[in-house]
Amino acid sequence: MQLEPRARTEQTVRVSPKLITSSTILHLSADELERSVNQEQVENPTLEVDEQTICLLCGAPMYGRTCPNCGHFGAPTQPLPAISEAPINYDIPTETAWNATEHTFDIDNYGFAATERDDEDDPWARILFSDTLAEILLRQLEAFIAPGDEEIAEQLVGNLNERGYLEMSVSDIAAHLDVPVQRVEYVLSQLQTLEPLGIGARDLRECLLIQLDALEELDTPHPLVHTLIDRYLDRLGRNQWQEIARALGATERDVRQAGHYIRTTLHPFPAYTYNAETQQARSSNDATYVRPDVIIRKIEQGFELELIEEKRYRFSINTDQAMPPLDNQPLSSELQQYINHHLDRAKFFIDCVQRRWRTLKRVMELVVDYQRDFLERGVRHLRPLTRAEVATRLNLDEGTVSRATANKYALLPNGRLIPLSDFFDSSLSIKDVLREVIAGEDAKRRFSDDELAHLMQARGYSMARRTVTKYREEMGIGSSRER
Repeated sequence: MQLEPRARTEQTVRVSPKLITSSTILHLSADELERSVNQEQVENPTLEVDEQTICLLCGAPMYGRTCPNCGHFGAPTQPLPAISEAPINYDIPTETAWNATEHTFDIDNYGFAATERDDEDDPWARILFSDTLAEILLRQLEAFIAPGDEEIAEQLVGNLNERGYLEMSVSDIAAHLDVPVQRVEYVLSQLQTLEPLGIGARDLRECLLIQLDALEELDTPHPLVHTLIDRYLDRLGRNQWQEIARALGATERDVRQAGHYIRTTLHPFPAYTYNAETQQARSSNDATYVRPDVIIRKIEQGFELELIEEKRYRFSINTDQAMPPLDNQPLSSELQQYINHHLDRAKFFIDCVQRRWRTLKRVMELVVDYQRDFLERGVRHLRPLTRAEVATRLNLDEGTVSRATANKYALLPNGRLIPLSDFFDSSLSIKDVLREVIAGEDAKRRFSDDELAHLMQARGYSMARRTVTKYREEMGIGSSRER
């Protein structure tokens, strides 16, 4: 028998540079995309980016430093410095064909009307800068204090420590400036009304009370919160729940609920919101601040979606780069090749970003429609859903759905900000029931994990003891002895 080589057909998957880059951009977080857009704009002279001044928390147009919709204070959106990490390769194969006559890409601006800028032609206005917390506070105070009190404001702001507390007494500042104490007290009271809430406080107790007074105008906190901060802050820091409950004549459960409100709603160090030097420390403690990528709003017909990025950026191609010089001399081959390369690169980058937006909207429209009960009635009504199911329904790859939902957040109609991964976490409803069971236990006899497992089974949730332990630790709840 003679063996002869025979041709055999095989199917292989070829991953193109365009697919790799498109998938990478899809996976980026909002901050990473912001840096990538800025870097590409710097490196590519043919790419034009018109960035709208919008609130990054609610998407509303901003015509000043305070959002008229949600009240968030912050500088208008500006390009960030180029990232120092290895940039994404936006170069594409030379054989890729593009329509040379198609130069602009229409992006819906949702009715936003851009405002005129007086500094548009000012070259000094193009220099990137970062406002310090002191500069922001002084700029806000100008609108509230009387003429002649600027020096008092400078002394107060200049004596704030890295946490935002006032280290110098009011009487010492008044003596140093030779002004009445009442004038310093008035300027300090105006300072304490500014963002971040609690700035200018002289200790932790005053800082938390300032924040609580501001929040009481929007919501009604637990009735014990003010008393705990004012009289039992030291015991609260040592978790002396039973002692506080006995002193107040209240139940330990009520004291714990009030303490939970304080720890999850109020911030002990207000300056950390603006202090760039503490960003690394907060990141190491997982206390990072995030902003939404998708805003979900309740309307009469159901729910609607809005992408912050799609409303923020407008892309176009700078056709002036392809124009011949004024003397009508033809461009050299090297210069023409350079311009063509960057034109193709800009079109490719815009296509990748728009592909990101289309994919994210498709995925979230399906998820929001499927989790309608969760959005309307709470976490107990979260339905089991996997990324593979979404991929199958949209005829996408499961990896594409995973990249589209990774490192991204959604602002719910009730104001909560959650990661998109929560829509696929079926354990959230079970954890909510488990938290309720633990909150209702007797203060004198805590449930063990084995007892909690039996109680959950009685409620219709079949769980093993180790599963209870896992969920309890993920929620940050201590064991029966620690509770």
